[in-house]
Amino acid sequence: MIAGHKGRLTWLVKCLTIAAKMGMKEYIGSKLERGVKLKHRFSFLLLLVCSLALTVGLMGGVARAEDGFFDSNGVKIYYVTEGEGEPVVLIHGWMADSSMWGRDEHGNTKLNASAGFKLIAFDCRGHGKSDKPHDRKQYGVELAADVVRLLDHLHIDKAHLVGYSSGAFIAGKVAASYPERVLSVVYAGQAPVIFEVMKPGDFSEVDSFARAVQSGDLGSYLIDVIPADRPKPTREQAEAIAKYLYGGKDVEAFAICGQSFPELAVTITDLKKCQAPVLFIRGENESQHVKGKIETARELLGHGEIKIIPGGDHITTLTKPEFEAALLDFLRHGQLQ
Repeated sequence: MIAGHKGRLTWLVKCLTIAAKMGMKEYIGSKLERGVKLKHRFSFLLLLVCSLALTVGLMGGVARAEDGFFDSNGVKIYYVTEGEGEPVVLIHGWMADSSMWGRDEHGNTKLNASAGFKLIAFDCRGHGKSDKPHDRKQYGVELAADVVRLLDHLHIDKAHLVGYSSGAFIAGKVAASYPERVLSVVYAGQAPVIFEVMKPGDFSEVDSFARAVQSGDLGSYLIDVIPADRPKPTREQAEAIAKYLYGGKDVEAFAICGQSFPELAVTITDLKKCQAPVLFIRGENESQHVKGKIETARELLGHGEIKIIPGGDHITTLTKPEFEAALLDFLRHGQLQ
């Protein structure tokens, strides 16, 4: 996921600030203890605190979910489906995977329990269980093409698209390039990348991460993202956090994927070709950068509603019941009631 300049890093700053004030062991221990106490309602919050992935719970129904792989132009993509009804494709953010939408013991989505939709979540290439090529040409527009190929694989003509954070970039590219395949679009926690209003530095977070991956110094990267007026963790603490967050993960694939995001830019003319209903969702406390991107996209697009989730920021918005309620309302009616 990527929240422009600061969205996801705001949460990371909070974690590192606390870690700087208390030992890393005590910090993680406190989160573990809290996670156990809130197990039934917020079990995914432990992963939220200790992972860059948006591990949140939109999935959890009655019947067992089905998963599998399909070939997307030579790249193996993992996906999971659940439920019956109009198809809804859930597109996760950068450095997350399909599990960010949450799972119960059957691997199902909470959303389906009351919605009656066919939910389709997948791991973007470079993430989760999907293949992780290290070739830049395998990302960019291919991230959007994967969505269409997934629909083809499942014999689905049209679907609702829900993209969170950088998933909104992908959803926007699909809407602009394949408007005939789209029933509606939800841009959550971000806006599509619009060519006419792209600015230098829009993807500076990705560039910083890529440099850290190249140098092998992710600890320094985590320290550097903390504003000067906030307490800094020790080098040892930062390295421990980096090991916890990125250990065993293909960070080079993350970096290459993120650096391809500008290739998902669309012109406003192409975006307007998709006449499907549009909803923007953001947290009340989202970064100013993301707020501005969403407002600008809405103004340029000329239609679509903006739903603001009280008390939500880039991370916690997905944990709010208001998010699920707004999403279901929109998917059912094509607008907020």
